[in-house]
Amino acid sequence: MKFALLAGLARLLYLAYQELRFRFYYGPIFHRFLNHKYAYYTSLPWSLKIKFLKLARDHYEYFEFIPRDRIKLTRAMKAIISCAAAQLLLFLPSKDKALQYFKRIIVYPDYYNSRITHRRHKGEVNPALQTIVFSWRGIAEGLKYDDDGLNLLLHEFAHALWLEHKSVDNDVLDNNLVEAFERYAENEMANLRANENHFFRKYAFDNMEEFFAVAVENFFERSKTFLDAQPTLYAILVKLFNQDPVKLYAPNIKQKPLFR
Repeated sequence: MKFALLAGLARLLYLAYQELRFRFYYGPIFHRFLNHKYAYYTSLPWSLKIKFLKLARDHYEYFEFIPRDRIKLTRAMKAIISCAAAQLLLFLPSKDKALQYFKRIIVYPDYYNSRITHRRHKGEVNPALQTIVFSWRGIAEGLKYDDDGLNLLLHEFAHALWLEHKSVDNDVLDNNLVEAFERYAENEMANLRANENHFFRKYAFDNMEEFFAVAVENFFERSKTFLDAQPTLYAILVKLFNQDPVKLYAPNIKQKPLFR
């Protein structure tokens, strides 16, 4: 009985410590790095910003970040990478276990020659090594415009989430919705062969994984035009990620300071 009480007290103290550390360290630092720099975070209402920051903090602490080719990985760079993972998982019921299969994030300063494909890459996902790879140049290019449907962070994390669901834990995403997505994607791939004009760039039609990754980029970066062009597919992704970017964003809203 005494041991249980002590364990309970230790747990409460740990949670209080974590909350204070977030409130006075991680929260203000992440907010400074992300606000007015990462469009998704900036446009969230305050009621969701704390939830988002805590999830980004969890990924920041969880992943082992490995620099390559003498790049200096700053806290801001790691925070920006972490918040892309948080963006995908923010409303998922499985957010506490999603992307937990992958352990490491490797970052190159520029495009790099992949040791797997022996080709020039901006980023890739290696399930065998439980690793996600990014080039910082590719990340910066993806974040430069928030409405072009090109975002390396979202693209590679979408790959990782898809592979994790398919190969490791099929409870990460809703199976029925994944099947609905696949059925729709197969029809779209067939349609492209008859019609070269499509909302997605051609790279999406290489395979199902690429179709999903490109769909995720457009879902978050070109939400309204995606909805207009592909309402059925957009609705599937709304249910899959349990969020609707068209309705979620709250740009130009008057808000009080989050951290004083």
